[in-house]
Amino acid sequence: MNPEEAKEYAKTYLKAYLSTKGINTSTNFSCLNPAHEDKHPSMSFDQRRNRCHCFSCGVDYDIFDVVGIDTGLSGKELFNHVYGLYNISVDYDNSKSQASSKSIPHAESNANDNIKKTDNENRESLTEFFAKCHAEVGKTDYWKKRGLSKAIVDAYNLGYWEEKRRFVIPTGDFSYNARATWDADKKDRYLKPRGQFELFNLNAIPLAEQPVFVVEGEFDALSVIEAGGIAVALGSSSNLRFIEFLKSNKPKYPLILALDNDEAGRAGEAKLSEELIKIQVEFVDADITLGFKDANEALVGDRDNFIQTVLNAKNNVLALLEEKRQKEEQAYYQTSAANGLADFIADIERRHNKDCVSTGFSNLDDVLDGGFYPGLYIIGAISSLGKTTFALQVADNAAKKGQDVLVFSLEMGKQELTAKSISRISFQKCRSYGSDLEYATTTRNLLNGKSLNSKERVEFLNDCIKSYADYAGRIFYHIGIGDIGVEKIKAVIARHIKITGRKPLVIIDYLQIIAPFDMRATDKQNTDKAVVELKRASRDYDIPIFAISSFNRENYTNPVNIASFKESGAIEYTSDVLMALQFKGMDYLKKDDDKYEDEKSRTARIIQLRNEQEKNAETPGKAQQLQLKILKNRNGRKGSVDLEFHPMFNCFEVPKPEIENGGWTLKSKKK
Repeated sequence: MNPEEAKEYAKTYLKAYLSTKGINTSTNFSCLNPAHEDKHPSMSFDQRRNRCHCFSCGVDYDIFDVVGIDTGLSGKELFNHVYGLYNISVDYDNSKSQASSKSIPHAESNANDNIKKTDNENRESLTEFFAKCHAEVGKTDYWKKRGLSKAIVDAYNLGYWEEKRRFVIPTGDFSYNARATWDADKKDRYLKPRGQFELFNLNAIPLAEQPVFVVEGEFDALSVIEAGGIAVALGSSSNLRFIEFLKSNKPKYPLILALDNDEAGRAGEAKLSEELIKIQVEFVDADITLGFKDANEALVGDRDNFIQTVLNAKNNVLALLEEKRQKEEQAYYQTSAANGLADFIADIERRHNKDCVSTGFSNLDDVLDGGFYPGLYIIGAISSLGKTTFALQVADNAAKKGQDVLVFSLEMGKQELTAKSISRISFQKCRSYGSDLEYATTTRNLLNGKSLNSKERVEFLNDCIKSYADYAGRIFYHIGIGDIGVEKIKAVIARHIKITGRKPLVIIDYLQIIAPFDMRATDKQNTDKAVVELKRASRDYDIPIFAISSFNRENYTNPVNIASFKESGAIEYTSDVLMALQFKGMDYLKKDDDKYEDEKSRTARIIQLRNEQEKNAETPGKAQQLQLKILKNRNGRKGSVDLEFHPMFNCFEVPKPEIENGGWTLKSKKK
């Protein structure tokens, strides 16, 4: 194999070589850096990269580095020694490496040089170049002037390029930054090799067992490391390439942003913060410059204070993490059943002797264990079977007993709703007086003024209006068409409670025309969202919410069931109580009934039943016989109740009992 292939292949033997030294690579082991007195094992083997990394001093070694430390060999002798250990054959004759003719890599400063080297040639030459420069680092004291120790120089393979009078900082296996050791102009200050420039110490981020500092220059990063921290250098305040690296290499701890103390540094830090937020990487800001321009100047200018500042910055992050951990732990234990017992007992005491909201229908209250409790109640029925009328009558019944009611009408206006209530009162008064229904008025006659065609009728109507006024002050109408969404409903509820100090019963007519959350979503998605939010509102405000739902058309000729509800997904699962109105007798018209053995005859009988009941609606005083089924009751029993409905006068009644065989029974049960 060629030299580059041989080099990469040899690196795969690092784990085997460490094993020959008695090192267990499955756990941390003592750092192999001779200059690092590692009291707590802080080096680990990274099998993915075939390198070992020290979390404390930051060194990152491949097999050539480790064997070089053990044998003292370098350069070609080192490579041949490693190849010999594992019988790796290298074909140098077919290689056209320029490493033998040049000891230094091509730099960006030679912009007019037409010689183009391959990546492999650059990579081959840099290893020897770094070794040569490191061997000559003693020929300059530049590193001392920058506040760095010999241990850091050795750990990060820093060197001196004597020919160019530059201090060399390797930033990766294949790139470096060569800093002029004299007071050079800004444009001549740095030399970098051609190709992709690697960010200094970037691989420390996913491996570090402490917060990593993010600084601008390599000397700033080395200064933080000198002070006992771990740091990554961006290369410049505007260099954000490492964001892509972070997307797949998330740090274990929040990053510490500590860019230069100048306008460019602050701008770069602001931009970097935006990018980190986008990829959800946690970070904190820390000024470690002590008023100097950057971290390196701070190290040189006030070494002891700088070291303490770096330590404090690390400890502050660790303290914040510990505080966050404790809060998360406390929040988690808050979810235990034992933690909620005090609130449970307090809630029971608060509810003790507190009446639920009666529907005003004794047989329905009996099934619902008294009436409406805080929760989401939904009622459905086919068109024109009295859903709105029933809900409005429940509202009036509640208001008569002192309960505030909010009515959100998304289809009918306030005048029509008021007329429905007064029409019902006129019917009930006639029934209570034992008179005929001559003075009972319909909604239409009220709205068009025909109920005022005689003095007697006017007096009777005024009496009905007075009865309505006795409780109408507790009913609050909110009218809209397509402009009332759940958020507005919740805002009205909150405002009502704030102003009155009373919790209302809320009635919504009807679910499917609540303003959508998202115009791009489907009807089902918007209805599901509305139902979930209404349930949340009933829980948050501790109130009953009674919402009307439409039915699917295919269920118009079938007995009611949960699937009858239009957009029924969340309606079925989220509601506390699910109710449905239908004509009495629908449940007996089943496919397996001997009398109605096929679908055609069953459908024909259902149509006949509907026609009979609708004919009843056309005769004053004659009622439609309905059944209200409780399809779901989360905290109680299911069942059904019979109701009589007078559509002309907007009135539902509980069927009156009659004496039969010496005892009371319901008309609906009479044979």
